[in-house]
Amino acid sequence: MDFILNEKNITLPDTWYDVNFKKFKGFSELVKGFMPRAEDDADKAAELDNALMDLEDNTKILCYWTGLTEEEISMINLDTANDVMNHLCFLNETYNPVHIEKFELDGEKYYLPKEFMKKSSFGRYIEAEQLEIQSNMLKEGNLGILPRQIAILCKKEGEEEKLDDAIIDKRARLFEDLDMATIWDVAFFLTKLEQKLMIRSLISQEMEEMLKQEGLQKQQ
Repeated sequence: MDFILNEKNITLPDTWYDVNFKKFKGFSELVKGFMPRAEDDADKAAELDNALMDLEDNTKILCYWTGLTEEEISMINLDTANDVMNHLCFLNETYNPVHIEKFELDGEKYYLPKEFMKKSSFGRYIEAEQLEIQSNMLKEGNLGILPRQIAILCKKEGEEEKLDDAIIDKRARLFEDLDMATIWDVAFFLTKLEQKLMIRSLISQEMEEMLKQEGLQKQQ
């Protein structure tokens, strides 16, 4: 959607499809730097401090998405500034993922595995290990690991199971240009994958224990 701000035509994203990973990562890092708010509503001084911090943070958000300077933002009509902030409110809303089997970027199609770990090859095992390590990093707030996870997981048709690290690194950089809707959809798949791997791990442990017990009974 286009807004006229300080006589400049500014195009802003309408949905997650309009925001690439690189842009969202920068926004996420910006928001991480915001100071926490005081929780004492009865404290007038704290209430004033919170209002000032809200104004400062909203100014930074407007600068980030519009590309305008703080001075230019300060000259925008308050109602217009509110309209822009309301337009960007989808960034604070929970994205509802959809099931995807592939995605396209720069004319190339990349496929999510239909039955990950179905083939018990060493390459698949290594991939699972890499994904588990990086999933833990993601839980710790390292959003930047997502493109690499996708580079490990998603392949072109006919590609071998285990890709060279150089190819993975190159694709991780390429996937920073993916739209966030696709990123969230693949991330949802990764969450389901992690649950499957956890279940399989638990089943494997139970089977191992059962076999141990059977072995002990035979010895007796």
